[in-house]
Amino acid sequence: MLNENKINPIGIGTYKLDLENKTKTLEALLYSVENGQNFMSTSLLYGNYSVVNFLYDFFKKVNKDDIFLTCHLEPYIEKKEDVEKQLDEYLTRMNIDYVDALQVHISYASKIPLLETYEEIDKLVKKGKVRYISASNTSFEQLKQLVENFNLYSFEGVYNLECKYYENSGILDFCKENDIKFVCYQALRRNNIAKMNYPFLVQMSKKYNKTQNQILLNWLIKEKGLNTIIKTNTIKNIDSNLGSLDFTIEPKDVETLNNFQDERFNSIEIDWKNQGGITIDKLASQFKLD
Repeated sequence: MLNENKINPIGIGTYKLDLENKTKTLEALLYSVENGQNFMSTSLLYGNYSVVNFLYDFFKKVNKDDIFLTCHLEPYIEKKEDVEKQLDEYLTRMNIDYVDALQVHISYASKIPLLETYEEIDKLVKKGKVRYISASNTSFEQLKQLVENFNLYSFEGVYNLECKYYENSGILDFCKENDIKFVCYQALRRNNIAKMNYPFLVQMSKKYNKTQNQILLNWLIKEKGLNTIIKTNTIKNIDSNLGSLDFTIEPKDVETLNNFQDERFNSIEIDWKNQGGITIDKLASQFKLD
C-alpha cells in the first residue's frame, strides 16, 4: 500500500473526465501515474456513475496499491447501513478491495447525524475496507466535532487565489495544527482565474516564464503547503501541471499572492443546510467568465 507520506501534491481529479474519448483519457491517466501522480479523488455522482465505471479499466492496468484513492459519500445517506453500501458500490464498480480515504462529500449528504455517519466510516476502517477517515466541505464547527471524535487524515475543501474562505475562517491553520492534510479542489477555478488576467499574475508569468496556472500551482503547493486536485484529459496539460514545481517564487511575489482577496467571494454567506443559498461546494463556481 502507498505510504501516505509519499503522495504527489498534484492529485488527479476525475470530475468531468472526457469519456467520449475514453482511449485518450485512459492514456492520459496512465501517463499521469507514470510521471509520479499517485493521488486520485472520485465520486459516484461524477457522470452519474460513469466515471467510477471507467476507472474499472484504469485499475485493470494500474496496481491499486500504487494509488492513494479518496472516495466520497454522496446524497443521500438515510440510515447507517447506507455508508457501507455506498462504499461497496465503489469497490465493486472499480474491482478493488479497499479505498484509502472515505469522506462525506458535504455534510447535508447525510440525513443521519454526521458523527453517526463517521462512526460507520470508522467501522469500515476497522474492517480494512478503508485506510483513513477524511472530511470534506464542512463548517469549522463540524470539523472540530469530527477531530474531537476521530483521527482525520485529510480535509478536502475549496481554496484558490480568489476564494480563500477556508483560510479566512481559520480552517487552514487548524488543519496544520492538527496534522490534517488540506487538499484543495478548484485550485485554478477551472481556468477562470487565468482568464481574469490580473496584472500582477500576468507579470509573474512573464517574469518566471511560466503560465499563470503554473504560478498558482507552485504557490499553493510550495508556498502554502497544500495538496491540489487537478483534472486533466490531455498529456500536454499534465506536462504543464508537473512543470509547476521546478522553480521558486520570490518572497515579494509570494506576499502578493498571499495578500490578494476577491471580496466578491468574501461577501457570500455560505448556506450550510442546503436551503436554497450558495453551499460551500458551489462557492468557487460563482463569477465565472464562461
